[in-house]
Amino acid sequence: MQSARVRNCLVCLCCVSSAVSFSSLASADAADDLTAKGDVNVNDQRPQLPAVAANSPSGVFGEKHQLTISSDAGLSISNTSTSGVDGSSTNLTLRPAIDYFVLNNVSVGGFLGLDYTSAGGAHTTTFAIGPRVGYNLAFSERFSFWPKLGFSYSSSSASGTPTPPATASADGNHLALNIFAPVMFHPVQHFFLGFGPALDTDLTGDAKQTIIAGRLTIGGWM
Repeated sequence: MQSARVRNCLVCLCCVSSAVSFSSLASADAADDLTAKGDVNVNDQRPQLPAVAANSPSGVFGEKHQLTISSDAGLSISNTSTSGVDGSSTNLTLRPAIDYFVLNNVSVGGFLGLDYTSAGGAHTTTFAIGPRVGYNLAFSERFSFWPKLGFSYSSSSASGTPTPPATASADGNHLALNIFAPVMFHPVQHFFLGFGPALDTDLTGDAKQTIIAGRLTIGGWM
């Protein structure tokens, strides 16, 4: 019985080893193919990643001195009505962002945010601003991974009388931690869109809020 378990473990280890070796060989072959074609592999210094041609839409993205302009939330306007509840809620969100690659694949930037909510006779407006850093990883000719980490400062103000009355004021200032990790799609050079998980969590304030969501980004670079 013990011998059979040892044999099974050895088989599993062999399978894992073979898979890793095959992946490494495939990546090496792809890099050799690029070299044979006279193309440069942007992941030449990162052999753990697939070979990506430097002249591809994904390979060009993230080069030093590139400036990107995007919107992490897009411009959204919505109106929500709830059955059995008087009135409706309206939400407006605008969050443009600018990032600059100070080194190849290393970006620094920031965003401005405006969130407006009208519901039940009350209006809440939130302005936010914050810096962030990011690192881009190309893993195919049209896809890359560009996670970003930052902090933001927001100020909220409320007016009107909510229905039913709110238990706490929406006024206040908050310092928050922001994480956004989108997978980027580059259909052509100078244009991209992406989608991925996002986390925004307040670090200060009396009523701390944490938001976990999937977020869309769209924009271009120059």
